Amino acid sequence: MRRLIILILAILTLCKPVQAREACGVFVDMGMFKCTAYCPCCDCSEGYDDTTAMETKAEEGHTIAVDPDVIAFGTQILIGDTVYTAEDCGGAVQGDHIDIFMEDHDRVDEFGVKYLHVYIVKEVEY
Repeated sequence: MRRLIILILAILTLCKPVQAREACGVFVDMGMFKCTAYCPCCDCSEGYDDTTAMETKAEEGHTIAVDPDVIAFGTQILIGDTVYTAEDCGGAVQGDHIDIFMEDHDRVDEFGVKYLHVYIVKEVEY
């Protein structure tokens, strides 16, 4: 059964957009997570602007906030067809909750709350 799952994930990897394929890894299923979004405004970022907990600049399509007790900082995470990097945390991000960084607050509001399948990207050594 495990081999079948790995084979299916490998096939899905070939069907993913370029950004996901560039991760060159195996996807480890973390299950369904509550996903929300945040931006650099004071309401969303509590005055931290676009500076992450790792002291990097948050980037749309790249940065997510996680509970570091669940997902370690620096971990690459596949959500949908995008590979993000766990670089931030927040007071409301606890347990199986991920906050996706976006530049525009209107898009944050449009995103709302979604429950999405989340995968950790593990690099494959050849």
